[in-house]
Amino acid sequence: MRGKLFKQFIIGCAIVLLGGLFPVLPAHAAAVTSFSDTLSTIKESVVANHTFTFTIVDDWQAGETLSLAFPAGFSAAGFANTEPEDFDVTDDGADQTLVASGGCSGAAIEVEITTTDIVDPIGFTFTRCAGDATIAAGSIVTIEIGTHATSGAAGNDQITNQTAAQNGTNAIITLAGGGGYTDTGSLAVEIVADNDVTVNATVDPRITCAFAGLTTTFASLAGPITTSDTTTTVTISTNAPNGFTLSVRDEGNGTNPGLYKSVAPTYLIGSADSAFADTALLANDVDGFGVQGSVAGGSGAAVTVAARYDQSGNNVGGLERVATTLASATGAVASRVVSVVHKAAVSGLANAGAYTDTLTYVCTGIF
Repeated sequence: MRGKLFKQFIIGCAIVLLGGLFPVLPAHAAAVTSFSDTLSTIKESVVANHTFTFTIVDDWQAGETLSLAFPAGFSAAGFANTEPEDFDVTDDGADQTLVASGGCSGAAIEVEITTTDIVDPIGFTFTRCAGDATIAAGSIVTIEIGTHATSGAAGNDQITNQTAAQNGTNAIITLAGGGGYTDTGSLAVEIVADNDVTVNATVDPRITCAFAGLTTTFASLAGPITTSDTTTTVTISTNAPNGFTLSVRDEGNGTNPGLYKSVAPTYLIGSADSAFADTALLANDVDGFGVQGSVAGGSGAAVTVAARYDQSGNNVGGLERVATTLASATGAVASRVVSVVHKAAVSGLANAGAYTDTLTYVCTGIF
């Protein structure tokens, strides 16, 4: 009996000795990996959005906390414990439900703002509520703080950056777990006096007017209304902010506009008619000559044909010995095409022979 008791005594002493040599070690904090904070701007003393991304090493379980602490100079003025909409948290891309401080229940994360002023370093604490599932170790967690937080409701507050001088003293943001969550982390952010690059440029004024159909012929004028064989087109492009005008001036006989026979006996087929009216409805066997304008294609500002030349059928606009606006626009245009159709009719009094006229078009940009 004594031997048995002695043996038990020896075993007990051995257990005590081994326990002293190999004590139970507490859980050690582990640093999260791939820890980053992307700011919408790193300019000093202005508001910015923050996007934190990191891979957790420990399981983040219900009842446990994760805190972010900023160095002096950063301000959370405008943030409130009642406004969880300024925050988004995702687990491997899956949005987590956030609730205001004091409202922790169910499957949600409670947000608490540690401080908001610029004197004491600001911080934010995220607590997984009692009914929330565990975020497993190895998960990628993203925390958005600012107006880019849009899950549930859009954020309306941003953190104010510290100054460049304050950043030179302390640029470190820390992460710390609590309530049994052991992850930690730290990173540095750069804040500078100015990170905005001003880019200046001057766009040179431009205008192009490409003409086609510079020769057009009435094959035979013998009384009936006739259309010349070629339509004149002007393709216009300009970056003039106030647009352009396209004018036309008619040579005629040097005194009045129209188709002119310069060899004796001379004769003028007046434009738009023998009375040189602004417009005319051409008729068979009645002297008259004029043009019709239209616009097609291109882009930019709308091009308007002057009412005088915005004609169709056998109605024509009369030409003038002075430059007269045929079409115009009030803004920049690209490849707008103005087309001009020429129509004429003659009476039995029009002398036989060759008739000519010269129409001079001018494009003017209004810069």
